[in-house]
Amino acid sequence: MWEKFKSAAVVVIITFMIWFAADQNVKEERTYQVTVRMVSETPDRYAAIAELPHQVTFNVTLDARRRRLQEFSELINSKPVFEAVATRDEEAGSKPRVMSARDILNLVKEIDDFGVGYISRVEPTGVMVLIDEYRTVNDVRVEPVYGELKVTATPEPNKVSVRLPGFLAEKLREQPVAIADAEQRIRAASRPDGTFNVSVPLTLPVLKNLPPDAGIKILPVSDVTIAGRIEALTATKRKGPIQITWSIPDQVQRDYRIVADPESNFRPDIDVTGPKDQIDQLDPRQIRAFVDVFAADAEKPGQTIRRQVQFVLPAGYSLAPGPPYELVFHLEPLGDEPPAADSD
Repeated sequence: MWEKFKSAAVVVIITFMIWFAADQNVKEERTYQVTVRMVSETPDRYAAIAELPHQVTFNVTLDARRRRLQEFSELINSKPVFEAVATRDEEAGSKPRVMSARDILNLVKEIDDFGVGYISRVEPTGVMVLIDEYRTVNDVRVEPVYGELKVTATPEPNKVSVRLPGFLAEKLREQPVAIADAEQRIRAASRPDGTFNVSVPLTLPVLKNLPPDAGIKILPVSDVTIAGRIEALTATKRKGPIQITWSIPDQVQRDYRIVADPESNFRPDIDVTGPKDQIDQLDPRQIRAFVDVFAADAEKPGQTIRRQVQFVLPAGYSLAPGPPYELVFHLEPLGDEPPAADSD
């Protein structure tokens, strides 16, 4: 009985294998959906499906044995989008042209390796493609947009060059402008005194609905630096008098007196820049001013010293641009006769 069972089992297995092999070699037609986009083989050329969404889904019908159909099914399920790589042999130009579906599929390495000879038909039969050389457009103006802000500022650089496909270069030459939308970045980064220094990306308004991988490069940089001051948020007012004091090391104060120049003004008025809606409320007594006397100054008693006054203002305020305020003085040992006029 056991021998009969083994013999029957062997017959069944061999029969199944023969049937399976025969089934796999039966030819039939089957249709698949294959999504393809186009790219360029070389960086100096642009290639794409011309129409939105810049890729196409082909209905590809294969006439092949079931085994090959199964292999093709596994192939197309391995990735959502295949790339048709345009070589330098493909015709280039700034206008779209029709390319046959079979020629496009021939440029897909995975399908070419599988064998395009199995393809019996493809729909759509042709697709608009764009294969173009890259060009460079020089002297494109940088135009910052400040919105409602009134500013004094300068962009750096103020002109750029743009490398892009030839069909887009023609559009850019008609309107050679790069926009830096700076308003929000300036508002976010401005200091209390209204000054700012921001980096803003450039956009090309004439180029809209760009295809993917257009490879547009703005040279020398794609971000522009804008530095300046918001005029609408700041104001400059004269404040004073401001009391100036000495900042003296103990060892110098113990052995020396400070003799100021007779024409020195220890209570000057100064110009202060700050928030426009708050500067009128700034009390001059909130501003500290001092002159540093250093220990090294004691090594040269009697020698005239000219030193800048240090003004310390509340947060959000700064000295308005102008020449520095200085005092002139010298040191005398305490044992010497006091000078006739000592303003300290």
